[in-house]
Amino acid sequence: MKHLPNLKDLSKQDIQEILAKAIEIKNCPSDFHYALHRKSLAMLFQKTSTRTRVSFEAAMTELGGHAIYIDWMSSNFVLSGIEHETEYLSRNVGCIMARLLKHDDLLKIASVSKVPVINGCCERFHPCQALTDIMTMSEYFSGDISNAHLVYVGVQNNVSNSLVIICDKLNIRLSLATPENVDNGECLDADVQQIMKDSKFIHHNTDPRALVKDADFVYTDTWIDMEYFNDPSYQQMNDAKLLKMMPYQLNAELLENVNCKIMHDMPIHDGFEITTQMCKDSRAIIYPQAENRMHAQKGLLWWLFNEASS
Repeated sequence: MKHLPNLKDLSKQDIQEILAKAIEIKNCPSDFHYALHRKSLAMLFQKTSTRTRVSFEAAMTELGGHAIYIDWMSSNFVLSGIEHETEYLSRNVGCIMARLLKHDDLLKIASVSKVPVINGCCERFHPCQALTDIMTMSEYFSGDISNAHLVYVGVQNNVSNSLVIICDKLNIRLSLATPENVDNGECLDADVQQIMKDSKFIHHNTDPRALVKDADFVYTDTWIDMEYFNDPSYQQMNDAKLLKMMPYQLNAELLENVNCKIMHDMPIHDGFEITTQMCKDSRAIIYPQAENRMHAQKGLLWWLFNEASS
């Protein structure tokens, strides 16, 4: 049985199989209406969500299965040990997707679950988003995706960590245009840092202008964790971070004459990491990228139930 706490334990072949199945299902959805007939997915949410909940629930429904929404704060996960509640939960469903604040808690769930566990996003990794991103790039790149150049502009976080892992495994050139990592420890992962140091496919530069010139895809993410964006107690820290990050904003000046596709995993904060103009730019593929969350997760769910459950 395989879990997906991150992408580290998946082989290149595993990832390619998941993405190939996702594309197959997207192209011929009617062939898979009963692929997960009478299968259930528990969706455990500690973090807020739009895309993760909608995409997983719709994916299970369209594959003939059922998704059960569980709000962490209104469940007994707040009253009991994570391991106890997971032992029970995993006896009732075929798979668990958990969107949690802490990766360590996700690992606790995986350690006792009797069914595959998917990380729906935590402070350190966002594997489902990375699968979606590579699927989207393959649709908008002419030729072998390993010849594409992806430039990620912004802050090193859970999204960039997962992109580092998947691009290294698939031999895709990834350039990180970010400030030096002064992370407070939430997102920092030793394995990811080692990949960034050793991989010939991963590069880092603090100057985005030096990297976007030959980019096929330019990608950004929110600069501030969604848990802190509207929290008044973090206002002073957020203001300082926003001021520091303005040179990394995707705007008309930075992307002038750059023949690229513009990506963003959403939610979007207009005027911060990206301007409204760039969201509406003809090069933007943000909404097709977001739509692909459902399709990529169909491929992942099919693979977990059929190929990785034994």
